[in-house]
Amino acid sequence: MKKMLLFLLCVSPLAQALAQVSLAPTSVFLDKNGIGSLYISNNSEIPQEITINFQFGYSDQDSKGVLIMVYDDSAKAKTNGLHSMVKAFPRTFILPPKQQQLVRIQARVPKGMAPGMYFTRLKVGSVAQVPDVGSAANEGVNTRVNVRFEQVIAAFYKYGAVNTGVVVDKVETTTDSNFLSMKADFRTTGNAPYLGKVKTIIRAPNGTVVAENSQTAALYFEGSRRTNFRLSEVPKPGRYELEMRFETVRSDIPPEDLVQAAPYVYKTSIQLP
Repeated sequence: MKKMLLFLLCVSPLAQALAQVSLAPTSVFLDKNGIGSLYISNNSEIPQEITINFQFGYSDQDSKGVLIMVYDDSAKAKTNGLHSMVKAFPRTFILPPKQQQLVRIQARVPKGMAPGMYFTRLKVGSVAQVPDVGSAANEGVNTRVNVRFEQVIAAFYKYGAVNTGVVVDKVETTTDSNFLSMKADFRTTGNAPYLGKVKTIIRAPNGTVVAENSQTAALYFEGSRRTNFRLSEVPKPGRYELEMRFETVRSDIPPEDLVQAAPYVYKTSIQLP
């Protein structure tokens, strides 16, 4: 008797670099008509089975500062979710080796929807068409192993008048030798997520920069962000100035897709160590 064993492995976004399928762009912004484009390329020598799905979610940090995805916020899904009104054409298809497929993303907006930027997560699953492996023995086992990769990117749609902003309410710092950890409590303003960058600078009493950090910012609601600094040396005791500068600028997103806001600067003094 011959048997068929099928193994299906779901791979986390951390393993996306191993996938044979690439996506462009890394975030999809629908135009004023609710239409966007996603290019999916098969870089392998094997045909890939592609499936596209949508699920409401947004990035956040846990209490330790680890980046997480929130998928179970049903209240925010009702007020900010794009998932229930967006579709992909085609949604499933076979992508031949070394070929590229254009996928159209289209949103159909219900009447009476409030102005704002709506968003969702676009999930692209891919699995290679692996042929069956024959068995040499009559009573052997035929085995086929399929590894399924899932890549997740964001999709956004600006409807009506949109605006955004961010406010830092409080900053807490802790030090351990020349290691500094900063936790900033923030809240977004307006009706759109704050997509941009934030640069943090710590200055000594004499104005010397003792630490700085620049990173992208994708802030959806209220929350906290933790940033860690390794100082060049153990700081002398005293009051230091901490400055955070937020700007709606991203190297990976065209300016016309971002909801623009005036730069926001937050300053406070912190005690080190």
